[in-house]
This record gives sequence, C-alpha cells and structure tokens, in this order.
Amino acid sequence: MSYDSCIILSSIAMNNSIFYLNSLLIYKLARSFGLSDVKSYQAALLYTLNPASIFMSVGYTESLFSFFVILGLLIRESDSQWYFLCICLAAGVRSNGTTLVFFIVYDHMLCMVKSGGLLVVNLVCMAVQVGVSVAPFFCFQNHLSELYCSGEYNGSSWCDKDFRISYGYIQSKYWGVGLFKYWQLKQLPNFLLAAPLFLVVGVVMVTWCRSAISSSNKAVFSRNILLDLSSIINFQLAGYIHLVLLTLLGLVAMHVQVVTRFLVANCPFSFCVLCSAE
Repeated sequence: MSYDSCIILSSIAMNNSIFYLNSLLIYKLARSFGLSDVKSYQAALLYTLNPASIFMSVGYTESLFSFFVILGLLIRESDSQWYFLCICLAAGVRSNGTTLVFFIVYDHMLCMVKSGGLLVVNLVCMAVQVGVSVAPFFCFQNHLSELYCSGEYNGSSWCDKDFRISYGYIQSKYWGVGLFKYWQLKQLPNFLLAAPLFLVVGVVMVTWCRSAISSSNKAVFSRNILLDLSSIINFQLAGYIHLVLLTLLGLVAMHVQVVTRFLVANCPFSFCVLCSAE
C-alpha cells in the first residue's frame, strides 16, 4: 500500500472514530438538557443520520470541528467558563469557529445583567476569552499575509488592504459570495436542497417559542416574575439566537447548498431540541 493510500485510509478511520465520539457527546448534551434516556438516544441517532454526515465520515475537518463545538457546549452546560478553550480549538480547525464567540459575549452580558455588578471584571474576562478564541484565526490570516504578500507573490489587490481577511476576498472574487448574490432563479434547485434544514430550524424555533410562552404565562401569575422569566432568558437561549443568526447568514450571504453542514456542525444542540418536542 502506498504512502498516499495510508494517509487517506487513516484520515477516514480517524474522522469516523471522531464522528462516533460526537454522537456519544450529543447523547450526553441531550441528557444535560434534561431529556430522557430514550430521547437523548434519538438525538444522537438524528445527528448520526443527518444529511451532512458524509462530510463527517471522509478525510475532512468537519468531524474534529464538530467535536470541539459539542464538547464546548457540554462544558458550558456545566457552568464552567473554560469552554472558551474549545471555541479556540474549533476556530483553529475551521474559521466558522469564530462565530461561537457569541456564546462568550452572551454569557458575560447575561452575568452582568443578573449580578448588576463587577462590570469591569466581566468586561476584562470577556475580552480575554474572546481574544484567545479568535487568536488562531488571526494567526492564520497573518501567515497567509506573509506568504502571499511578499516577494514574487505580491500581486493581489488583497495585499493592498490594511486589514487582510482572506475568506471575504476569495469568496467574493472567485466564488461570487455576497449579500443576496446567490438569489438567482438558476439557483432555485440549491435552495430546494437546503429547504429541509430551514424547515428543521423552523421546527426548533417553534418548539422553543411554545416553551417560552408557557413559561411566561406561568410568570404572569407568579409572585417573582423576574425569577420565573429567567427560565426563558437563560444560557440555552444563546443557542437559539446563534442558530437563527447563522441561518440568516446562510440564507442571504452564502452558497445556500453548504448551509446543511454549516448549521449541523455549528449548532448541534438543535438535535436535542427536536427530540424534546412531545
């Protein structure tokens, strides 16, 4: 067997192993959300059978990225702030991981609102955690800048920019990515391809809205309204907001056919929500 064949088979074996481990972590995540053993198993099964699973099973970065995302959410559910290290690792694997800093910002803002104090401490902690989380992304951008904007390679208009982010430049110039640029009649089949996942997001949000309305109705008749409303404005709400924001981003400013794996990898908790519905 050639060296190249060994590398290919090793990558496939490694990614399938991580994919299996991810399904176990989804089960644990669902249990941490309060789901029963059966529903947690269903969430793990849904994750395993999702349409983007092919990207988790081949020599690609999706499985490892998803592993760090799910592990980070699990650590976050245990009320530990160290989950930002998982975000850092996820951002080191794929640039999509930078979107996960939303959880850091949300958690610190929520903490400041609830505690009403320690404003400076929370802001400093938030800045440090966000900085560490996005450091791999900017280190890679700096590496690309040094590689392609010096010597014989210095011929791209990208190199003339003071703030160089390669993804926006490449996707806009070579892939035609931009706000509403993909909204063309000829792309209708690709929108239909992504439609099932948009439907799933709709179901997830309807499920949450029903739960939120139920909780708010109980709060109206409660002596401590703010305390009961905290069940709505909690740590898990960040996951729903993150899901909606990424869905809108995929709908208006991405090649819509990649939305499935984009959301599955970035928002794995949605499988837990789907299985929580009665």
